[in-house]
Amino acid sequence: MEQNISELVWLYVKRRPFLKEVIRAGIVNYSALARKVSMDAFGSLEHQDAVKMALIRLSSKMEKLESDLEKRILALLKNSSMVIKSKVAVVITTKQLDELKPLSFAKSGRHITYIVEQKEIKKVPRSKAIWKTEENLNLITIESPEELEDTPGVISYILGALASEGINVVEFISCYTDTLLVIKQADTENAYRILSNIMD
Repeated sequence: MEQNISELVWLYVKRRPFLKEVIRAGIVNYSALARKVSMDAFGSLEHQDAVKMALIRLSSKMEKLESDLEKRILALLKNSSMVIKSKVAVVITTKQLDELKPLSFAKSGRHITYIVEQKEIKKVPRSKAIWKTEENLNLITIESPEELEDTPGVISYILGALASEGINVVEFISCYTDTLLVIKQADTENAYRILSNIMD
């Protein structure tokens, strides 16, 4: 039964990323959280003590795992390089535009997203196929070692660092060892500072 409780507690926490963070950091009232998890997961307080112990064990385990993973991520990013390209635009369309020369593009089931130099915008035909265009953007390309593919959480770490400073990533494309982030011009200086601090 104890193993089942531990597994259910882990599933409960795993589905709530904000809980993972506070448990990993050890900044949580375990008794209060155990009451909530017990009611949510079991519908009663019958297993509250076992849930509390599972949460405490989970905290220790996550702290070690997250610490080791963060070290791997930072080591990889310190061996990465960054290039910024200004005057970029994003074009989202429902069909392929052969007249565009994209810096990069991504295709989904319904849309194609082009990242282009801003001067390419004039080549975009007026058409119902054009879903959206956005100008006055910059492209940050992070070039990483091949270990990127075997290191979980790198992209999440980068996006989290930017989001925590209120920087929105307009478009994002990952291609092998290259990570492409399109951001607004006004955010570029701050984004560069944040990413440089991580990579130095």
